[in-house]
Amino acid sequence: MTGDVFVQRTFEVDGREVKCRFFRPEECEVDYVCRYEIEWPGQTRSFRGYGVDEVQALLLAMQNAHIELLVARTKQGLRVEWLDQQSLGLPIAENVRDLDPDNRF
Repeated sequence: MTGDVFVQRTFEVDGREVKCRFFRPEECEVDYVCRYEIEWPGQTRSFRGYGVDEVQALLLAMQNAHIELLVARTKQGLRVEWLDQQSLGLPIAENVRDLDPDNRF
């Protein structure tokens, strides 16, 4: 993996900036992988989204990151916002849409 940051978004978590970076999707055997990381205070966690092409890999990585941020909100009680709003503006899977009902994506 090359490590090129493709896009990033900055969230506010309990008043602190938290960066979420998505790396350029890459071919991985027969599918594609899109690595992403969330730079939490004190630690950076890395994950991957897989898809049949680069677009699906990126979208699934974004959905996974969205869930990670929402879990921090619901399970850890953190205030997670983007542009002073509850909606984080990332894609979300239909079956968990109720975790971010204000999402307009």
